[in-house]
Amino acid sequence: MRDRLARTPGRAFLGAALILSIVAASALPASAAGYPRRVAIAPFVSLAKEDIGATVAVLPRLLASRLMALAGAEVMLLPAGGKSPDAAAKEAKYPLLLQGTVSKLGKGYSIDTTVTDLSTGGSAGAFFATAATEDDIIAQLGTLSGEIAEKVFGVQGAVRAVSPVPAAAPPPAPSPAAVAVVGGIPVAAAASAAAAGGPPPAGPAPLAAAWFSEGRIPTAIERIAQSDKVPDELYRVAIADVDGDGELEIVATGKRTVWFFKVKGKEIVPFPPLRIARRLGSQLLNVEIFDADGDGKPEIFVTELADDRLSSFALQYRNGRFDVVSSDLPYYIVLLSNLDGKPALAGQRTGFNELFTKGVNLLEYRNGAVSDGKDLKLRMDDGIFGLNAVPVGKDGKFLYVDADEHLRLLDGSGKSLSATKEYFARGWIYISRGMPRLYDVSPPHTYVRGRVVPVGGEPGAPWLLTRTAEGAEIMKDTRSFKSSRIVVGRYEGTSFNVRLGSEASSGFISDAAPTLRAGDAGPLVAATILESTEGVSSEAASRIVLYQFR
Repeated sequence: MRDRLARTPGRAFLGAALILSIVAASALPASAAGYPRRVAIAPFVSLAKEDIGATVAVLPRLLASRLMALAGAEVMLLPAGGKSPDAAAKEAKYPLLLQGTVSKLGKGYSIDTTVTDLSTGGSAGAFFATAATEDDIIAQLGTLSGEIAEKVFGVQGAVRAVSPVPAAAPPPAPSPAAVAVVGGIPVAAAASAAAAGGPPPAGPAPLAAAWFSEGRIPTAIERIAQSDKVPDELYRVAIADVDGDGELEIVATGKRTVWFFKVKGKEIVPFPPLRIARRLGSQLLNVEIFDADGDGKPEIFVTELADDRLSSFALQYRNGRFDVVSSDLPYYIVLLSNLDGKPALAGQRTGFNELFTKGVNLLEYRNGAVSDGKDLKLRMDDGIFGLNAVPVGKDGKFLYVDADEHLRLLDGSGKSLSATKEYFARGWIYISRGMPRLYDVSPPHTYVRGRVVPVGGEPGAPWLLTRTAEGAEIMKDTRSFKSSRIVVGRYEGTSFNVRLGSEASSGFISDAAPTLRAGDAGPLVAATILESTEGVSSEAASRIVLYQFR
């Protein structure tokens, strides 16, 4: 049986410094650019005395992803050991070999790369970057890969493609196929549509109903893409078009780092700046993407626990970077995915010793501040309520994941109508907060419950997506499993009936967020999967996986 990853943090990556410098170590003649876009990348070597092997090990894959995205390069990753890198690359008939080292430079690090033309044995380019912290080593690959793409492969503007860009004119109103989406729902603001002279944007029901109508019942959930390994335990995920280019971005949260990816066809590639690390002691708990103020630019809401205090902050993509547009919001923030036909923010205020002071409120977001809106009059059991809890119908029924991790249906007054016998959306991370208990030296903790998200159908009988771990019962304070998968079904009457599921994964699917765009073959689902590390958190690894309904 596969056990839960160790909760004790390993070496924390420090992430506060910016790039100090990235330059070409040798000027390339004009004829040097334009080499064949086929390169073999050898494992990077650490020359530092500190143990930074986990970071160095992922550099070749991350660099490969960037070169493929920027230059359309064909990249082969050479295995460690065995033949020498140049012999292995020549045998595979790759004309270029890229090798790299990471060494100590004062209090920081130097990342040095060389590209060798194997036909002549001469240099096709040498590049280096400096980072003030270990956390910044990965961050430098964005601009470093741009230098290589431009100087070696002759891709003009590659550096600018991964670096902050100057402010540009506002983009034109998006076409239906390029509408920003989140949680299965288009979120283009009605005000933006009106300003463009078009009709108000279609709500989620028409798009969802069109796909889930009779004759379009899903028959499979297929894995279509996955990212390279991410050196973190990824717990939460959201998917939307955050930069307005019509393509989807995926935002995931790890222990204390926010990660960014872009969906390029059937590839998931890093999206600069790749990640933003919060300070030591922060624990990230949730991420949602939603155009909360209706300006046509979605905000990324991240909830964290820091210094035993629960709060949220918001990011927004502006001028080629993610800016913090609001902070210290005293709520645990979630997105209700289908409230009266449109999405809405909701949350709970935090208490002093207790986790929450009151029930669930809709939230109003204006000018970077959040305030209480309508009280949903739901007093969820055991503190935190289920993420993406789903209103069912128009008479106040509400579906969520309860404290025992069953799907539970409430009536409009908060009375329980039914609950599943099966476990769904099993919790993985928990919040430790408050005064130590008399019978224990540690504070009480509450597991963060999983999502249950509508992906289509009628308000009274929605199609719902969640994920479940199978093969083991949940015991108090223990999380164990044999496999996990994404499942979809319908809540019909007072019971939830699973209709189909994805192929079982040996890794733990920690979260799943669906989206639906006009023109897609079927709804997409972004998921975070924790891969086994045999309990060694310093070697933690996760992947972003993209599924599609068929």
